[in-house]
Amino acid sequence: MRHFSKEKLPVTLSEENIHYFDSKNPPLSQENIRRFIKPGEEPDDEYTEYVPCCRIPDTGKIVALVYWRGKMLSYEFILCTYNLNGILIAKKVVAGVKSDGTAVQRSVATIDEDWIISIVVGSQQGNEADYDPKKSEHMSMEILSNGEIVFSLQQ
Repeated sequence: MRHFSKEKLPVTLSEENIHYFDSKNPPLSQENIRRFIKPGEEPDDEYTEYVPCCRIPDTGKIVALVYWRGKMLSYEFILCTYNLNGILIAKKVVAGVKSDGTAVQRSVATIDEDWIISIVVGSQQGNEADYDPKKSEHMSMEILSNGEIVFSLQQ
């Protein structure tokens, strides 16, 4: 997919680098959004935006893509894997920012050369002074060679 640049790994996905992907990659057509991004998802509202981010290089018999979806109070980096015929295998949110209007949850993900996704999630109530980094969670996911994305909580 020409809309997704192949990025050298490791690649970090955070709210700070969405502008890099947005300026580097051409926008997705409505047809590509309907065909590859939207199967199985709820309908968009008029404010939902999509930005193609990257294609994971050297994945063999699968294609692994990351896109960003911006909605009201929710900005997410979503990892999708497909077979070589374009059929969706797996889809997971790996990073982003979500708010319920009171609390804010931020997560940052790094995808390394072995297709391991390291994720740090932190939450805060109110202003930035309320953030306690000791309460952050560390998680990991892995892209398997068959396209499955497995999740585990690190202790």
